[in-house]
Amino acid sequence: MVKEKTTSTFVENILIILSNLPTGLREPIIRNRLKEFLMFDDAEKKEIIQNILANYGKINNESILNLIQSWLNSLSEMRTDQINSIFYHYLLEISLKPDFLQNLETDLVNSISKILISFPERKKNKLIYCFFEMILNIPNPRLFTKIIPTGLLK
Repeated sequence: MVKEKTTSTFVENILIILSNLPTGLREPIIRNRLKEFLMFDDAEKKEIIQNILANYGKINNESILNLIQSWLNSLSEMRTDQINSIFYHYLLEISLKPDFLQNLETDLVNSISKILISFPERKKNKLIYCFFEMILNIPNPRLFTKIIPTGLLK
């Protein structure tokens, strides 16, 4: 229990620090963390994702949106198989916690959608195609299709 609390606090601190960095500093760090993430085993990926999901709500929306924008931008520069792997692990973990999706603020989902729509066409399409492909590969895709803003479906 103490280790879990310490890890959770550590993740919270990292998210806060990253969210407050300028984009030019934040994105290379996120890019490196994403590459490292791919090298972890499934148990480690699961723990990382669980800690992120447990702590994202402790950060204000503007800061979390800065992080998500940098995360999505960094993802868009990766190969599609890498993007798919990352999306799959996140979506699978989220699908195991349906309460998480139900409690996700509509404004936050819409803001994330706006970020994605603002990307150049190539990056936006790459991410959207990977996202939908991975939704179809998780056990209960309907959990996600209910919350997807219609702007992403066009």
